[in-house]
Amino acid sequence: MSVTVSVETFIDNVKKILAEDDPQRPSYETLERLSYEMRDFAANPDVSSNGEEPSGNIHTGSQSRPLYEDESGLILVRARFGPEAMTPIHSHGSWGVIGVYQGHDRYQVWRRLDEGTGDGEARVELIDERVMGPGDVAILPPPPQDIHAQQGENGETALEFVLFGANTMVLPRLYFDPEQEIAREVTPGQR
Repeated sequence: MSVTVSVETFIDNVKKILAEDDPQRPSYETLERLSYEMRDFAANPDVSSNGEEPSGNIHTGSQSRPLYEDESGLILVRARFGPEAMTPIHSHGSWGVIGVYQGHDRYQVWRRLDEGTGDGEARVELIDERVMGPGDVAILPPPPQDIHAQQGENGETALEFVLFGANTMVLPRLYFDPEQEIAREVTPGQR
């Protein structure tokens, strides 16, 4: 049975969990605990169906305003992933926790095989692909392995909450081309 969780309660719980670890590079166990919080939060019909749908997605620069952000960089946003095309393979430069609240998301996890952490030569491989539905969560590990791609599945738009440990709306991110074996750094809002 899911408990109704408000944005304020969710963020308070997140901060308590992060206070027990390094908030910039939390352990996998801490990220797991955050994923349980996200699962309850995303299941809250009062939060997920408040009539506000994200106006764009994290990659188009037309993101809805954050539901929460603070001076530490912690940020909670709504994200939209349409069925038209898979996002580029990318990173955000931060750990994160994703919780789907509507639709289905084809979610791919990629791993960087080379020793690099920035743009330039980069080899990546697909290590997992799954379809997430309402109530499902995914963990983005801290960089440089926060690499993924997403797309709405079955002709549906996927709507989700994403909690990041740093404000990814301003951080440069990497876009990967596995065929050319390169990564290109892009600042959000630029292409």
